Amino acid sequence: MKPKVDFHIKADKAKADMAKELSGLTNRELYELGCQIAIEQNRNVLDTQILELHEAMDKVNELTASIKSRLKDKEVPTRPSDDAETDDEELKRNVLPLDLFKEMVLYYMDDFDIDDLQELGSKNKEIFRFVLINLAHYNISMDELNQLYADVNSE
Repeated sequence: MKPKVDFHIKADKAKADMAKELSGLTNRELYELGCQIAIEQNRNVLDTQILELHEAMDKVNELTASIKSRLKDKEVPTRPSDDAETDDEELKRNVLPLDLFKEMVLYYMDDFDIDDLQELGSKNKEIFRFVLINLAHYNISMDELNQLYADVNSE
C-alpha cells in the first residue's frame, strides 16, 4: 500500500527524500517549513516586526494576568534569591511595570501597612523585598505612595 501524501503538490522525490533524511521532518512539516520560508522571504520586513510586536504584547498581557493572580494570593511573582550577590538577574526579575506595581501596592496597602517598613518587614519578608526593589527602581517615596492611595480611595 502506497503511503498517503500530505500535500497537494508532489515535490522532486530525490530532494524530498534527502530533506527528510537530513532534517528528520515529515512531508507535511517540510511543506509547511517551505511555505513559512516563502512567506517570510516575500513579506515586508516591517510587517514581520509588527507581527512579532503583537506576539510579544500578547505574551506581556498573558504574563500580567498571571502576575496579578499571584499577587492577589499574596505571592510575589518570583521569589527573591537568598544569594543576591551571585544572582545578577534578581533585580530585573522582580521589577514590575510601573502601573502593575502601583496596582499591587494599592492592593496590599489594606493588608500590610506598606508605608511602615518595619511592620511590613516583619509580616512577609518576600513581599517586603519585592516592594523595596520596585520602590528603589522607580524612585518612589512613601509620601507618593500615601498620596496615590488617598487619591484612589477618595474616588
